[in-house]
Amino acid sequence: MSRPALFLVAALALLPGRARASDLLADSAQLQAEIEDRVRQVLVHRLDGDATALAADVAALETRDDARRASGLPRTGLTDDVRYLAAGLAESRDAQRDALHHVLDEHPDPVIRKLAEHSLEADDAAAADRLLSDDRHNRRAAVVNDFVRPLGIFSGAAAFAAINPFLLAGSAVESVATTAVNLWNYNRLSTPEREALAHYRTLVAKVPRTHDAPEIAHAIRKLGTKRAESLCVDTVALGKKALKADDLDHAIFYLRQADGMEHCETKAKRPLADAEEAFARRAAREEAARWPVDDPPQPKPAEAADYQAMLFATAMGDPGAMIESASRFAQRHDDGHFAPGARYVVAVARDLAGHHDEARTALAELAHDEKKTDAGRHAAALLASADFSRLEALDDAERHHTRDTLKYVFLGGQLDGRTAIHTASSFGAQGVQAAQSFGMINVIGMLTRAWTAWRHDPVSNQTIIDRGEEFLTRSPHSAEAPAVHARLAEAYARAGSYDRALMHYHETPDPSPAHIAKLEGKMADQLLDEAERNGGNPVLLQGIVTHFAETKAADKARKRLKDRPGSGETVVEREVLLANPALLGPDALDLDPTLLDGERKNGELADGGITLAPEGELRLTLYNTEQAGQHFETRTLAPEAYARARAAVQEVLYDRLLTADRLDPETGRYERYIPFYVQGSFGESGVSVAPGVKLRRYNSEDKDLYE
Repeated sequence: MSRPALFLVAALALLPGRARASDLLADSAQLQAEIEDRVRQVLVHRLDGDATALAADVAALETRDDARRASGLPRTGLTDDVRYLAAGLAESRDAQRDALHHVLDEHPDPVIRKLAEHSLEADDAAAADRLLSDDRHNRRAAVVNDFVRPLGIFSGAAAFAAINPFLLAGSAVESVATTAVNLWNYNRLSTPEREALAHYRTLVAKVPRTHDAPEIAHAIRKLGTKRAESLCVDTVALGKKALKADDLDHAIFYLRQADGMEHCETKAKRPLADAEEAFARRAAREEAARWPVDDPPQPKPAEAADYQAMLFATAMGDPGAMIESASRFAQRHDDGHFAPGARYVVAVARDLAGHHDEARTALAELAHDEKKTDAGRHAAALLASADFSRLEALDDAERHHTRDTLKYVFLGGQLDGRTAIHTASSFGAQGVQAAQSFGMINVIGMLTRAWTAWRHDPVSNQTIIDRGEEFLTRSPHSAEAPAVHARLAEAYARAGSYDRALMHYHETPDPSPAHIAKLEGKMADQLLDEAERNGGNPVLLQGIVTHFAETKAADKARKRLKDRPGSGETVVEREVLLANPALLGPDALDLDPTLLDGERKNGELADGGITLAPEGELRLTLYNTEQAGQHFETRTLAPEAYARARAAVQEVLYDRLLTADRLDPETGRYERYIPFYVQGSFGESGVSVAPGVKLRRYNSEDKDLYE
């Protein structure tokens, strides 16, 4: 066949194909126009709140999807979105929840599925039901775990039960006692129940006409009863505590509040009567103190002249005459009833004359020598006031801090009822062997607490800080001020307020550069932790580099700033590219698929993936082909290609962020499938292994409001 004939046959063969291609393009353009018109209608109907029109839009899109599926074409991908929009316009809560469940039944795309699930979970009744379910599970699990843990499924001590059955009996007694304590506290109102009650009340206030209303009302009544009982018990406990502390005003307030609560009169009756009786006795004492005594003491005839001279000088307020007359009276009548009062007058006169330190010394001597007399008690009260306390209040606060720290190291936390039952039952069952075990445990615990106290102060320093700041406010230029600055610097450092510690330490007479550097290093570490908690805050990181350049935290901050993406940069890690291979296509990043085939010899993207930077820059993080390590490769994209790539990347990252599972980082992968765990310990009695039921975490953002 000649060459012209071949060309003619080829042309004839191509003619039908071109016609079909033209038809496909025309159909695609027509479909695109129809879809765009439908999208505009959907948006108008949604903005107008026209539920009927949106339902018609859903039906039309479903019909179109069925026709495309019958023709072997993919769906439009809009039906799920419009169905979700229509669900939001449901007239009632029940209809809206039914519509959302219908959306999920149709197996929508991940984004719509996540949005629908979130809308269902955000419902107040659903949130309350979930809180109550988790709380019931945790209560039951706590009872089971505390019952099983002392017994164990394998224990070295159990192997000797035949020789010494008291060992096994001790575990049984402890298990029963702990379970009894848990059951005693089983029905107390918990924090999740308080939050669930708030959710139920909010829902009933917003949507009173829902088919769940009877169940919600029953739950509200049940939780309300528990809340009232808990409020009664807590209020009576506060009243008893105030009464025990002789704080009668607060005791009367709390107990009268409890007495006015429903079904709380019986519990508040006895303590309220005690509080009112104590209040009456105090009122009687105060009333008696308002009037002078019926038969006041009088000076003896030999003391009368000197007493009148001292009384006249005191009434005139003349410091010189007061000191002269009071000193003369104290010398002549040292064993008289008014001798302590004369020395008190001397101290007051010295203070009036401006000799504050001498007056304070005289008051201290009088308070020590005559503590049982009226003058001695007045002197002690005056020394405790803000005008005379000086450093006593600060010293007292530091003594209390030292005592509490030693108490923590040697005794640990407070002994609660469960610990007491555990100790008593173990001692009763195991005798001397229990004493040895507790001795070893106490030694280990004491060493552990000592290490903890050395690294992080377990006791609050706020009282020391308050007393020191009060002293500096009263006497900022006194001779004791530098020492107070030093003590405040230590207190602030123990409390973790290194900025305040630095400020006070700079006011000491001879600050050590090494100690300043140490405080600056701790402050920089604190700022670095705060910056990382805020997602690598560049302002804090730059502040660390600027103000604490010589610290180790500054080196870390420089590295964080260096590795931090610049403004406007978008990072797509290798993991995201593997999960979305369409990003490598010509409509997105337009990269070679071999970059993700696992072969380094032909080029392979590293974990850092790619970075889209402004000015059309595409930066690739690649593994080295000949040696270990990574390198960067930079490409420049045209404006249209850059806009297309950035839009595709932003859509994928948005979908990934929206559909990500919000799991607790401490929750295991198979947590929901395996609700049990096995824990063990190794001690003097060997290996002990016990099973348990996993608890469900309570991570509400508003839990502080309900505690």
